[in-house]
Amino acid sequence: MKKLTFLVVMLAFFANVSMAQNKERVNAFNYNKNAQGYITTAEQLKKQNRAEKAAKQMGFAKIELEKAKKSIDLAAEHEETKNEARTWHYYGIVYYKIAAYPEFNDLDPDALDKSLEAFAKILTLDMSYVNDKQNMFDIYQHIQSITSNYFNKGAVAYENGNYEEAIKCYMSAYISMLIIGEQDNEALLIAAQIALYNAKEYETVIEICNQLLATKSESAKVYQYLAVASGQLGKEDDMLKYINEGRAKFPEDENLINEQINAYLQLKREAEIVDQIEAMAAKQTTNPVYYFILGTIYGNQESTLYNIDSALGYYQKALEIDPNHVDSYINIGSMYIDKSAALYNAANELGFDRESQKKYDVMVAEAKSFDEKALPYVEKAYEMVPDDAAIRQALRTLYVRLKMMDKAKALETAE
Repeated sequence: MKKLTFLVVMLAFFANVSMAQNKERVNAFNYNKNAQGYITTAEQLKKQNRAEKAAKQMGFAKIELEKAKKSIDLAAEHEETKNEARTWHYYGIVYYKIAAYPEFNDLDPDALDKSLEAFAKILTLDMSYVNDKQNMFDIYQHIQSITSNYFNKGAVAYENGNYEEAIKCYMSAYISMLIIGEQDNEALLIAAQIALYNAKEYETVIEICNQLLATKSESAKVYQYLAVASGQLGKEDDMLKYINEGRAKFPEDENLINEQINAYLQLKREAEIVDQIEAMAAKQTTNPVYYFILGTIYGNQESTLYNIDSALGYYQKALEIDPNHVDSYINIGSMYIDKSAALYNAANELGFDRESQKKYDVMVAEAKSFDEKALPYVEKAYEMVPDDAAIRQALRTLYVRLKMMDKAKALETAE
């Protein structure tokens, strides 16, 4: 009889423990329900511009929510209830509420991550629970809300310059939608963009973009980001591979075309790309940049394509599109000044015999003609950007060479 009595007592003890943990879960549900009542009242008061009373209601809600958190934490830790889907459902709901309202964030700064983990855990514990129509609807709604919160947090982090946090938030948004069988590729693309252009985390960019390719989520941006990141890592073969693959699949994408142009210019293989640049220039009739690039290529003395007349022609086309394209004025002026400087240097190397002096006079006269050609372009550039020290110095040099001393002096006075 004693053994039987002992057994009955032990069974009663374990039953009481189990009931106690279930009670904690029920408490969490009720405290959360109370908190929601206060929140609803607060939101109504806010609409009535009764901010002080609304704040008071949110204070009451926080007290209830803190109780809910304590109860659900106990249920989530105990052996009797920690492997039950309902426990983690309530856990996810409570922690989502803590994350969703700034007034409650200090209860747990990681509440949104914990809420997501809880909803994900439900799927690993009991699919029959998940497949219940009411449970499924609530889980789906909460996952969508969690995703929206990650997007919002990511945007705030980005605006504050916290790029690491922004990347994490957008990647978490992607993960959260996977839980309900959906892919938010836009979230990963935003994460990749921030990693590439803001955080400079090029390996992360490649990892994210390869993840998208692995799920057949192709877009021109994926190939563009892969190419840029590879180039920044010095992986030139990979850079060209991704550009060529992207162009084959998205031949009309202008961003990929621009990356192709940049890549070949970077590799000093401009002769292979001039046709593409000319095609873009002809297509984008209101954009001077492609004619400017062509002018720069043909105006580069180190290029096999160097041709001053071709360069000048392209710069003039750029100015026809945009008469205020300051870089074209600067480059034309620089091109003429370089020609002038080369002639002056060569003339100064000549001897002092009569024949050399004749050559000297011819070369100086030709140099002067290039200075005269450069002058209106440099003056226009100075007019547009008077604070540029390099342009000011170039203009002063021209005035001195052309013996326009009054203008040179006036330029000094204007500083």
